[in-house]
Amino acid sequence: MPLIEALKKYGLKDSTRFHMPGHKGKKSVHIIEELEANLFNWDVTEIPGLDDLHEPSGPIKWAQEKLARLYGADSSFFLVNGASSGVIAMIGACAQPSDEILISRASHKSVLSALILTGAKPVYVMPEKDENLGVYTQVTPEAVANALSQSPKVKAVFLTNPTYEGFCPDLESISEIVHSQNKVLLVDEAQGPHFAFNPSLPRSAGGFADSWVQSPHKMMTSLTQSAWLHVKGERIDKRRLKSFLKFVTTTSPSYILMASLDMARSIMEAEGRALTARALELADMARSNINKFTAFYAVGREVQGKKGIYDIDLSRLMVNVSAAGYTGYEVEKLLREKFNIYAEYADLYNVYFLITFSNTESDIDRLVKALATFKTKGKISNSIIWPDKMPNAAIEPRCAFYTPGEYLPLEKSMGRIVKDALVPYPPGIPLLMPGEVIEREHIEILDRLLKSGGRCHGVTDEGFIQVVIETII
Repeated sequence: MPLIEALKKYGLKDSTRFHMPGHKGKKSVHIIEELEANLFNWDVTEIPGLDDLHEPSGPIKWAQEKLARLYGADSSFFLVNGASSGVIAMIGACAQPSDEILISRASHKSVLSALILTGAKPVYVMPEKDENLGVYTQVTPEAVANALSQSPKVKAVFLTNPTYEGFCPDLESISEIVHSQNKVLLVDEAQGPHFAFNPSLPRSAGGFADSWVQSPHKMMTSLTQSAWLHVKGERIDKRRLKSFLKFVTTTSPSYILMASLDMARSIMEAEGRALTARALELADMARSNINKFTAFYAVGREVQGKKGIYDIDLSRLMVNVSAAGYTGYEVEKLLREKFNIYAEYADLYNVYFLITFSNTESDIDRLVKALATFKTKGKISNSIIWPDKMPNAAIEPRCAFYTPGEYLPLEKSMGRIVKDALVPYPPGIPLLMPGEVIEREHIEILDRLLKSGGRCHGVTDEGFIQVVIETII
């Protein structure tokens, strides 16, 4: 039982967890004990009295109605195939084949699945970029307005709130632009299900979007793979949305996952304000002490208003390590191997820690003391980060998916059309989408990423990528 053995080994480590899921492996809220105690007893199927997720009319329907009231939605849906299934369903509800969808380039790779399944055409809008931190930030209202003026046939706009880094766009201004043109606003709020519970957090998409998807397992207490989807207003075809949800949802939905969603909703409805305040308090403690006692820089409120960052989720801890001479990958690995501290993820220049109410002051103290052992050793250049310009799209993603391909070494692929998305993961934001042409800049970025210890979906262990056989197009 190799997976069981690996899980046992990790469980016995008593590690400090700054990664999702938000419960951190702890029964931090007493009601969670009931779920644990009934794990096998509640693992059931659609017997009378327990309802049917695909056609709810009883307790699942009532649980979803409670969820909708909590988030101010007209309708809400439990998802057992992750927020990715909600992303696909949202886009599927709005797009016919060849319809144009305006998409932030810094979107999760699940958008690609939606484009291939629906046949919709992407129109990308580039987010701003912070050269010092080495990351994309957010799209601006001006960029959205400009993109819509150049592509007036766009049916819907798809944005992310927040990014993996915690950066939020000006959803209020963007929603006014989008809705004034009678277009649909869709928001991937997988990382922000907690926003609705504390005024010190960014505003939730619920006040602006026509549909938004959230992952309560990331920052709250539901189990991994569970998520929920909300709809508000009349711009979304709810029947079509429900049809797409059936396409992307198993016919054997887990009652354990659904129970964890109902439980997460109940916990936040009763204690959401206090619990999110606790998470923010812990994050503020970490941020202050990291900036005071270590060689690293913990990003805070000071970046708000700069380079596309309209707001920031301060319960997420972004620690820039490049100015002290480290890559994020180095620091993440040393924290894990030397101090038994597990971060959420790292990139070339930063390490990211997710802090929830399930963390403790002891967790924060342990993290700060570990980071304080790193001594400055120079400065890592931030000269190579993600491209400023959009890649050249030779064919649509759906066409690339269905066209035969071949594998080439990365260094010999310049000028070819990529068949598989090239996605540094996490956070799962594509560098190149299927159908786009790989250029020297992309090869250099990927080469540096891989040599620095990063991972990229779409690149094999041997350094090959799949490209389209162009003679067949």
